[in-house]
Amino acid sequence: MLKIIKTFSLFFLLHAVAWGGTHYYLSQNPKEVLIVVDTSFAMKPHFPAVKNWISDFKNGSRYTNIIIGTDKAALGELSKLNSMESIYRISFGRINKKSLDRYSNFKNKKYFLSDGSITVDGWNIITFD
Repeated sequence: MLKIIKTFSLFFLLHAVAWGGTHYYLSQNPKEVLIVVDTSFAMKPHFPAVKNWISDFKNGSRYTNIIIGTDKAALGELSKLNSMESIYRISFGRINKKSLDRYSNFKNKKYFLSDGSITVDGWNIITFD
């Protein structure tokens, strides 16, 4: 019986050390994800759904540093924004592919939240229609 307890304790200890090490490493080295929101006038009715999508993504993305931007401007880290409402403070004009050129240097995973009026290579397009 004592041999079983020792074996179980050893496996439990190894598992705890592996989990703790993984947690520490991922906390110190989070992956970066870029989310760009289309703030053209056509998207204005979809802003509540976009806000919910971003909140759900944030809540389901542990060990992830989320960089947020719009087709008009790069805003920075989502965790450092005063309010998510600052994403939607300007809504005008139409979207075009050149609006996303400012994000061409970002090499990690990129999400573009839009109405599907344009498609861009290298982006995960999330449509709201």
